[in-house]
Amino acid sequence: MMKEHINFNTVAKEHKKLYKSGKTWMAATLMTVGLAGGAMLAGTTTANADEVTPVQSAGTIQASQQATDPELANAQSDAQKQQSTIDSANAQLKDQQNQLSEAQGQQSSAQQELDQAKQAQQAATQNDPAVKQAQADVNQAQQQVDNQQQVVNDAQTALNNDSQNIQSATSAVSQASQAVDQARQTATDAINQAAAQQANEAQNKIDQLESQGKAQASQNLDNQINNVSGQVTDTQNNVNNTNSKISDLQGQVKDLQDQEKNTQTDPNIATVPNGVIDYSKSLLENVARGNLWNSENMNADSNGNPVEQNIYVTPDNDKGNNSNFNMKHGVNTSLSQYDPYYTTKFDGVNGQTGMTDAQKQELAILMMNQINHARMDRGLKPFTMTEQKYNQAQVRASQQSANGLEHNENDIISAFGRDQYECLAYIPANGGGNMMRMLFNADSTLSNMLNADASSDWGHRENFLEDTGDLNYDAAFGFHYTYDTNTDSYLYVLTFDYDGPARNNTPNMMDRIAQYQAMGPITGDAKTVDNSAKINNLNNQITDLQNTLSSQTSKLQSLQSQLQNLQAQKANVQFDLNQLSSDQQTEYNNAKETLATVNDWKQGQLSNLDSNSNVQDALNKLSSAKNNLESAKQTQSEDEAKLQQAKDGLASLNQVLATKKSALSNTEQTANASANQAVKDAQAKLDTINGKIADLQNAIATTKSTISNAQAQLDKDNQKITDIKNNQKPAKPDTGKDEGNKSTTTPTDPSKDDNKGSETTNPTDPAKPDDGKKDDNQGTTPVEPSKPSDGDKNNVTPSDPNKDNKGSETTNPTTPSNPTTPAQPDNGNASISGQAGHKPATSDNGSEVSDNTTTKPTIVLPTTDKENGSAVSGAQGQYTTMTREQYKAQQAKLPQTGNSDSKAVIALGVLAGMFGFGLVTKGKKEF
Repeated sequence: MMKEHINFNTVAKEHKKLYKSGKTWMAATLMTVGLAGGAMLAGTTTANADEVTPVQSAGTIQASQQATDPELANAQSDAQKQQSTIDSANAQLKDQQNQLSEAQGQQSSAQQELDQAKQAQQAATQNDPAVKQAQADVNQAQQQVDNQQQVVNDAQTALNNDSQNIQSATSAVSQASQAVDQARQTATDAINQAAAQQANEAQNKIDQLESQGKAQASQNLDNQINNVSGQVTDTQNNVNNTNSKISDLQGQVKDLQDQEKNTQTDPNIATVPNGVIDYSKSLLENVARGNLWNSENMNADSNGNPVEQNIYVTPDNDKGNNSNFNMKHGVNTSLSQYDPYYTTKFDGVNGQTGMTDAQKQELAILMMNQINHARMDRGLKPFTMTEQKYNQAQVRASQQSANGLEHNENDIISAFGRDQYECLAYIPANGGGNMMRMLFNADSTLSNMLNADASSDWGHRENFLEDTGDLNYDAAFGFHYTYDTNTDSYLYVLTFDYDGPARNNTPNMMDRIAQYQAMGPITGDAKTVDNSAKINNLNNQITDLQNTLSSQTSKLQSLQSQLQNLQAQKANVQFDLNQLSSDQQTEYNNAKETLATVNDWKQGQLSNLDSNSNVQDALNKLSSAKNNLESAKQTQSEDEAKLQQAKDGLASLNQVLATKKSALSNTEQTANASANQAVKDAQAKLDTINGKIADLQNAIATTKSTISNAQAQLDKDNQKITDIKNNQKPAKPDTGKDEGNKSTTTPTDPSKDDNKGSETTNPTDPAKPDDGKKDDNQGTTPVEPSKPSDGDKNNVTPSDPNKDNKGSETTNPTTPSNPTTPAQPDNGNASISGQAGHKPATSDNGSEVSDNTTTKPTIVLPTTDKENGSAVSGAQGQYTTMTREQYKAQQAKLPQTGNSDSKAVIALGVLAGMFGFGLVTKGKKEF
């Protein structure tokens, strides 16, 4: 519900009654002070004194017979009050028109006085002797300034000419300098040409003889290198043979020692379900030799072994559903009988440095074994994993892009030599104290990439299960141990890469499983064997061979050092005169002497190059050009000093001129003092009259509006009287139910103070809102009235409708925010690369963008017939729909009134308030 508060500097009394009708509230104001009542019900009317005439009553009050009906009496009383209002307003209008005519006459007289004052002001300035003398002084000073300005201009012109002269002289110096350089170059070329032939002949002879000497020396070194190189090869073969013999004997010693160890109780042997394991050997060797694999059939129940040789893969037609997994396939490793598998003594992993390279190879084989069994279940060829491919995968895993799960093609090519099909992920290192636990962590990552890869469009799964036809593709896992600052923990970067069949001849690491199986099972049997005599004999042979190896190694090092020296000499062969015959030596010395003589003559000529006649002539011209340039610069310096002197004189004369002009201004002000005041007084008088005229025009417009409204109400009262006399009851107010309008207002009788609600006026049907399309229907824009001239200070000042109504209860509309796009659900596999399985040459799609718009709330307000071109206020049942912003803008434009000395303003406000109504609203509306 909307509340309305009107604050007055009240000297009048106000009574309000509120009536509740359904969801509609109506405020009936019995008295309104000032212009507030008139401004609420009528638009702005502009009146001119020569156009406005008093409005005559269009009807008469039908009260000739004495009414006995109380309702008729009330109607006649209302009509009489309206007629009184019209009569009083007409009288007031006439008085206002007379005042306006009088003010307009005063306006013409005041304008004439102002024009005469301005003419007198101009005459006073022109005829004053002191002003004339001051003007003459200014003219004289101005002439001196103009003369000095010409001096400055002439000096500036001379300086500009100096700049051009310097530019020309500089150009001449540059050309002369170029001529000297050219003359010197010409003389140098002639000297070089004269010496070149003899020098070249001598130098060619020298080069020829030195080349022959170096060739002979190089041949000698080649012979020595070949001899020493053969000795190095023989000695190296001897060293290799000796090392081989030592290694063989050491192997025999180890075998004998192992036989002795196996005869005693071995602390590394532990019993597990289905066999034993040896802590001194790797997880892979133990499982392969002891056949400690779980069943390779993933649908079968567990055989009691915890190490998987296969991995469960969901059906292709239901990839994300793990419900078909046989829960009995796994074993309960929490049982104590499985503890030996999880102790750090069994293939333990260093928590600081991570897996060793041997352990990385072991894990890679175990993981590839599972992938291959899953592939074979689908009829696919298993992958190979060559040692070279494995080593390349370790390089790839250590690259920064792999650490960021980024399929960087340049890094892939740098690691493998070509682009690869690739999968990237993380394996957590937490809990990975030994290789059994690391295999469990790795299996978890593999399972996610195979069975929970929807967010990557199953790209990882496709890479692992790629159909390679009849070919065995060469693939490899890579591991890199690193610290993750995001999780504050260690992890392994996991890579999986392949591009086709093996391209190298290195061994297939997957063959190690079969190799371990061929070694037979690990046993805990105890036997007594003494191999000490054999071991001592072998150790003696090893000692002799080591002594021989030491001698061979020393000789090899000496030969290698000699070979390196010879090779270094050959790489930098130097000429030696002794390598030539005696005739060649004489010939070589003569050529050297001839070359030195020619070079001495050439150097002497070049050192005295400026003595050449052509060069000397060019130097003389250069000297003359430089002298001319210096002279031009000196002239410029002198002209700059003259220009500065002229500018200083001009500045001084400008100061004198400014002083003269200031004196002239002061003299004019003294001469015009009286005339200036007369002009100001005349202007002030004219402004006062203009303000009064504006106030009267506003008052006339308000009076006409009041008369028009009172006349309309009088017509209604007369019609009511006629209806009563004809025994017709007033029509029942329209409830608006047939139009769905539940907010029709029942106006109250403004003539009764107690307002019992027994008598009502007839509300008219709401007029259809104008669509605003007609050219003649532009509406009325209220005009801000001019401030009235000061009068009765006791007049009431109505509240400013432009100010915020602190008592109003209005809910500001809330603009709905743009909906956000729901984030994709997390699939729980944050450790897998979000780029899916990388394949060479892939593409990406764009994203969708949504947009939302909001609709601003509207406000429904009552209107008058001003929109339809009528000057009379219409029924309260008409409404205008506008936005909240438009409503605020309209409120800001409503006319405001201040204090006025016009008694008509107060009277008209009182009369307008007798039939004014409060704002009608419909129920509560939320914005």
